[in-house]
This record gives sequence, C-alpha cells and structure tokens, in this order.
Amino acid sequence: MLQWLKRYKWWLIIGSVLMIIGLIIGGIHLEEQRQAEFKQEMNQELKEHQQFIMDTFKDMRPNKNYIGKITIDYDETQHNPMGGINFYGYVNDDKSLYFHGTLNKSQDSKYEITASSFGVKLDDKLSESGD
Repeated sequence: MLQWLKRYKWWLIIGSVLMIIGLIIGGIHLEEQRQAEFKQEMNQELKEHQQFIMDTFKDMRPNKNYIGKITIDYDETQHNPMGGINFYGYVNDDKSLYFHGTLNKSQDSKYEITASSFGVKLDDKLSESGD
C-alpha cells in the first residue's frame, strides 16, 4: 500500500487541486447566476411600478406637466442594503434630465419612494411654474 501511495502521490495531489479549483469555479458561477436572477426580479418590480414612480415625481414639484415620459436605466439598478431598490433614470428622453430614487415596500405592502433626487437641470425645470 505504501509503495502504491508513493507511486501515485503526484497524481493524487494534482487531482485534488483540480477538484478544488472546479468547486471554486462552480461556486462562483452559481453566485453570479443567483445575482443575475435577483437583478432581473428587481428590474421587473421597477417595470411594474414605473407609472407609480412617474406619478410620484409629478406630485413632488409644481410643474407637474413637464414629465411626459421617464426612462429607467435598468443596468444601473442596485439593491439597497437598507431594503428597497435604488434606480436611476432620465426624463423625456433627455439624459441630462436625470434622477435617482429608492423604491421601498412598506410594512403594509404598499410601495413608496423613500429617497429621490433630481439633477440640477431637471430640478430647475420641475420647480418652474407649470401653468
């Protein structure tokens, strides 16, 4: 038995190292796949609430009629560590009119935007009198 072990010692070491590398690569792949599915779920949630986001932004400023269309940049969507979804986007197909916010689900299962900010140009447009 000892002679057999000496003869195949290097093959056992190489095989063990390859097996460990394979397990690490498999674990990394599974984690990436899990994160991609999670991001896809977040983006789906944002798509379902895009009208709610637009209505909320309209109600925040005097010039309600300025926002005709919002576009959310789904590549920039992130999970907020405090819960919710951080999203970024722009208004009326003009990327200089950008905004970002956080969509949260409250304890009574209603959605709300708990944090938002507008770029300077968009903030100026929305603050103008919308009459």
